[in-house]
Amino acid sequence: MTIANWKYDDFVRANNGKFSVLDFMHAVSATGILPQDFSVCMARLFSPRLNMFDNVIVVDEWFDESRYREYRSQGMSSGQAQAWVNMIEITDIFQEISFDKAKVVAELIAGLWSLIIKRDFPDSSTEASVISDVDLGEVFVTVGAFSASE
Repeated sequence: MTIANWKYDDFVRANNGKFSVLDFMHAVSATGILPQDFSVCMARLFSPRLNMFDNVIVVDEWFDESRYREYRSQGMSSGQAQAWVNMIEITDIFQEISFDKAKVVAELIAGLWSLIIKRDFPDSSTEASVISDVDLGEVFVTVGAFSASE
């Protein structure tokens, strides 16, 4: 079995239920060398720094002001532009992830992002959301919504 085929549930069964998420992470990281910054980048994916820009919440780590301004110049509301500049594709970041597993990861990320928003911006009604397209096999997470209202 290669590392690409490892499944957490298989490890749990093989160890009579005595194999934690941390054990699995350790086993995976022990099989190959990951860049030291990879763990920090993963942590930032789940717990990004958020800031207010143009009265909307943006994810610091991948916010692109010029892209945001381009969306605004095309007639998007600030709220619509917010959703586009914050959007990440889970199925692109994790290349071989199944659609169903990607949805699980996306829901976890969206839940964490929403908690951070509530903590850092208590007066905001903005939340993170999951967008999925089963036909294309794509799963996304963003901050905000794509509706025309702000």
